[in-house]
Amino acid sequence: MASQEEIWAAADALVKAGGRPTLAAVRKAVGGGSFTTISEAMGTWRARQASVEPVREPAPVAVSQHAAVLVSELWAQAQAIARERLQADREALEAARVEMARERAEAVELADTLAGEMDLVRAELEAAQMLLTEKDEAILEQTQEINHWRGEATLMREKAAMLEGKVAGLEQALQQIGPRMIPVIGTIGD
Repeated sequence: MASQEEIWAAADALVKAGGRPTLAAVRKAVGGGSFTTISEAMGTWRARQASVEPVREPAPVAVSQHAAVLVSELWAQAQAIARERLQADREALEAARVEMARERAEAVELADTLAGEMDLVRAELEAAQMLLTEKDEAILEQTQEINHWRGEATLMREKAAMLEGKVAGLEQALQQIGPRMIPVIGTIGD
């Protein structure tokens, strides 16, 4: 005699195989047994099946059609919202691209201006360095010339002092011979 669990297992196996779990099919699957015992076990099995899997009835056509229309409208609204967001994102991206291009152009213009100014400053610096070199050379030349003339002046002072000494000596000598030589000098001049 088959137990209740064996009867339930046979009914489950029949359902899985795609068959109907009738009393005769279950009795044959368990290999015999009384119809009364099988009938009681199958009643319990059916009650369990009803509580485990609620019966799902398909929605009426009108409800399905209305649901399809609602889903279609929801989908259309979702797509419209997505398109609006995409368009807003594209516009924001384009505005950012334009701003970046403007800032880049300004940076390039500033770099060009600074490069031009730097070139001008370099040229002015080179000119100033050349002028400074020329001035240094001129100062050196003038310093050498001044030193030369100082040396010459010192020599002239020394010569002048020597000549003054000689003139003073000559004046003295003239004064000593002066009265005697005056007539001689006067005859020389005539």
